Amino acid sequence: MEQHGKILCRAEAGFSLVELLIYMGLLGILMAMVFSSFSPVMQQSSRQWRIAETKIETGLGMDLLRFDLEHTGFGLPWEFPAGVVPSPYFEPAAPAGMNDAPGAPRALASEDTSASSMNGSDYLAIKAFNVIRDDASQKWGWLSRDAAHAVTVQSMSAEAFVNTDWVVVIRPQISTGETRQLVLDGANYAVNPTAGDLTPFAPPDTPNDPNGDRYLIYGIDNIAPRRPFNRTDYYINNAGVSAQCAPGTGTLVKATLNQADENFTILPIVDCVADFQVVYYLDTDGDGGWDTRTEANGLNGLTAQQIRDQVKSIRCYVLTHEGRVDQTYTSPNANINVGEVAADGVTLVAGRTFDLNANIGATWPNYRWKVNSLAVTPRNLQ
Repeated sequence: MEQHGKILCRAEAGFSLVELLIYMGLLGILMAMVFSSFSPVMQQSSRQWRIAETKIETGLGMDLLRFDLEHTGFGLPWEFPAGVVPSPYFEPAAPAGMNDAPGAPRALASEDTSASSMNGSDYLAIKAFNVIRDDASQKWGWLSRDAAHAVTVQSMSAEAFVNTDWVVVIRPQISTGETRQLVLDGANYAVNPTAGDLTPFAPPDTPNDPNGDRYLIYGIDNIAPRRPFNRTDYYINNAGVSAQCAPGTGTLVKATLNQADENFTILPIVDCVADFQVVYYLDTDGDGGWDTRTEANGLNGLTAQQIRDQVKSIRCYVLTHEGRVDQTYTSPNANINVGEVAADGVTLVAGRTFDLNANIGATWPNYRWKVNSLAVTPRNLQ
């Protein structure tokens, strides 16, 4: 059967405007739910990342402090020739308690509640040849004479001395009770390690050469020194503090005393530090084990030899916070023991209790506070 004069139309399926609006609305609700659950995850991830970053950076800084403490006293002369003051010999006027000129240098010096360290924390000075990081200061060896009585240098470090290094020479044994004496030419102690320059500092020739006396030789710097040792100081600096740090905190720095002058080159090692405490374990009765636990001022009045004889362990405590401010976090305690505590984990026996509320202010509860510690037995004092 045929149909004439009619146009047949095929219906096409599609979405109406109302259906599209409903779809967009549901999609918006779904995306809002996704982002509302995703945002806390991202915030938590960001907090954990910043905490991990802080732990890594703090660990590296504490390792640097550990290295310097382990090498406390490395290469230091224990005495000078009688009646002679080495020249030149200059140290900064402040902090005054760190200055040993014109006497033999102490391996350690420190101040408790120092005016030179933020929040009245401790100030620590370490003296040794290798506490600075130039090539010369990492070198040491023996100075002696060969069979022809010519001056020779035997390097005991990974790299040999070069003629532009500056070195000092130590006579290791003079007589009973006298040892590690600084070798001088007149009052001068600094020399380049060439055979000609070292001749006045070398052991006298003997028929036993090359098995005669041997002196120690230490690299000190790549410029002419102003003191017969190197020195680095640790304290909390309040300059250039990161914006992520809590108010009232500073930066624990390693400040290396320049040999060119009495100024320091400052290296930040730990950010966001509120307190720094130093505790010494001393052997005051000479039985070989520690019997006294004392704070930074415990070394006051001790001679260089007494420090070498008595210091058995050095412990440092650094109060810092991990990550940034976190309004969702509340720190449990405004008073934190920064130092050695008794077996009960509560009683402070050395160091101090740090009042976060008094020193940091009202935002102190929104930071994750932690005390980082290290204990070092110095191996270069004897």
